[in-house]
Amino acid sequence: MSQLRYFPIFLDLTKFRVLVVGGGRIGSKRALKMSKYCNNVTVYSLEFSQELQESKINLIKGDAKNIDENFLKNYDIIFVATNDQLVNKEICLKAIKQGKLCNNPTDTDISQFIMPIFYSDEDVEIAVTTYGKSSLVSKMILDKIISNILDDTTIRTAIEIMYDIKNYLKKKINDPSIRYRLYHEIFNDNDFEIFIKDNKIIEAKKRAEEIINEYARK
Repeated sequence: MSQLRYFPIFLDLTKFRVLVVGGGRIGSKRALKMSKYCNNVTVYSLEFSQELQESKINLIKGDAKNIDENFLKNYDIIFVATNDQLVNKEICLKAIKQGKLCNNPTDTDISQFIMPIFYSDEDVEIAVTTYGKSSLVSKMILDKIISNILDDTTIRTAIEIMYDIKNYLKKKINDPSIRYRLYHEIFNDNDFEIFIKDNKIIEAKKRAEEIINEYARK
């Protein structure tokens, strides 16, 4: 099996410094999306979309050709989105040389990470990518996941109950390895599974407590 290139991970970007080079359609989309997750987003461009001008994102007017390594040192994550592919590549290579993370949507060969198509709410976050082959197909996959899985109320019920059980286990059982085993035992218990499917929250929690208390009595 060949080595996998991209590792799926969800990051807390609150304290990261993000630079988007290019203020057009793609650059604006990237910057506005990142500003929902990060407090420090800067766009460097000769021109800026109306959306960017109306936002609170930091805007620096300048020619992307003039960006050097000293300027890039001020940022942790860089997105390149100009109309000049050569400039995009040069900036990315400079960023990578300094150990920065860089994304070039027009050249996945030098991109260190991918911006997936994703969905998020207070319970679930799902990201899908086709590794730059087709964002439209990625969206189609995501839509199918949402309609076929997330629209099932059983999923929401399971998330809520399993979270409560996790907290209950932390209070009752000190050994993390035992908590892990009981957590899986509860989830795979036939009676518990039936209660979840029938949306019987109280009964499901009682069944979980029975399993935990049974172990505690041993």
